[in-house]
Amino acid sequence: MYRNLSTSLRSQTGSALVVAIFIITVMAMMAAAMIKINASQAVTTTQEILGTRAWFAAHSGIEISLNTLFPIGDPNQMLTCDVVPKQIPLVDFKGCRVTVECAEFSGNSTETTRRIQLRSTGRCGSGQYQVARQQQVWVKGLAQ
Repeated sequence: MYRNLSTSLRSQTGSALVVAIFIITVMAMMAAAMIKINASQAVTTTQEILGTRAWFAAHSGIEISLNTLFPIGDPNQMLTCDVVPKQIPLVDFKGCRVTVECAEFSGNSTETTRRIQLRSTGRCGSGQYQVARQQQVWVKGLAQ
């Protein structure tokens, strides 16, 4: 009887080692998955923050262009696209830049309104983390 018990115990040696290796492998795979998820969330958060900054930078470009086109003090005066800057320097948006495109559209000779399209593009970040947002606005005023 002791002999069978001894033989039985010897045949089971090493099974705990196999179970331990299996558990370590599964835990390592779970840790790797968690690290990958964490890195993915960091990239997503960075792109979201840069996207919001780019959107506000583009919005600032539109606001600055509208203030240039319609000077304060003369509500009837509407200037031309020549006065709108193509690059707008932003002080509080470090790492962001804004470009503005301005296009004028005039109707036929009997039409008394003039239409201007402003398209502002804000870009923030660099390399893999560069994000761009664009805003567009149409304004119309009296033809001069």
